[in-house]
Amino acid sequence: MKLFISILFTLFIVHTCYADWPVKKKRLQFVPGYSYYHSKTYFDKVGQPTPLGDGNSYTSHYFSLYGMYGISDRFDLLVNLPFANQRMKENGVLLTKSGIADMSIGFAYHFPSEDLKKYFSLKASFILPGYQNTTSPYLGYGSKGYQLGMSYSLNLSDKFYFDGEGDYTRYFDQATGPNQYFIFGTFGYALNDFEKLTFSFSHLLSVSSDKSFSNNLAANKDFVSGRMTFGYGRRISRSVTPHIEFYFTPYGYNTGSASGISLYAIIKVP
Repeated sequence: MKLFISILFTLFIVHTCYADWPVKKKRLQFVPGYSYYHSKTYFDKVGQPTPLGDGNSYTSHYFSLYGMYGISDRFDLLVNLPFANQRMKENGVLLTKSGIADMSIGFAYHFPSEDLKKYFSLKASFILPGYQNTTSPYLGYGSKGYQLGMSYSLNLSDKFYFDGEGDYTRYFDQATGPNQYFIFGTFGYALNDFEKLTFSFSHLLSVSSDKSFSNNLAANKDFVSGRMTFGYGRRISRSVTPHIEFYFTPYGYNTGSASGISLYAIIKVP
């Protein structure tokens, strides 16, 4: 997969932190973040939780800086710069790898409702790996790709909002792809003017002619993964809102089974 941790962190860190509203013309928004993932089990080809093996494990530390710039009130530039540290322990041997992971640059165009409480958005981005896969553990597929997506965001009331999205991702440097289909939904609830809770669910389908499974989780291309996330955010100033999230994988096949934590902050400039 596109590094199970990296894919999901990149997607979730960007989507769960706010409803998909435009940044507005000549404004900047940054989302620096960190995610920790550790797995000793995986879902096998029929979806049963299975140990990676006695003493075997897979750990990821993932850092990301996601930025948005408003070219106009409806048109945004999107950039993601990630750094990953992967640790794979297999048969008593610890293997590590650190480096720039899958970078991306793209655009989003938003279609607002008349009352500006609902937005339909279209997105497109290009994926460029900052590494080469020469030794395990991998930082990703080592393949260029593109992603096309659409989302719908709305305020359900003064306290509730919803953001739903569907994406298609294609990696094209290798004949085995993969092609990936992602659906995502998050509900947000404002406890007060400063605090909010979020709940998110996603389903990721990755399709490839390469059906093999490896303890080097980043090498897997044909899999299914579900994820649930619970989050809390508190605004500490007009422009800074830190968040914490806890997540777990309730189902899947040919993919890691684990729980983890993410920390990030939404920073608006100005």
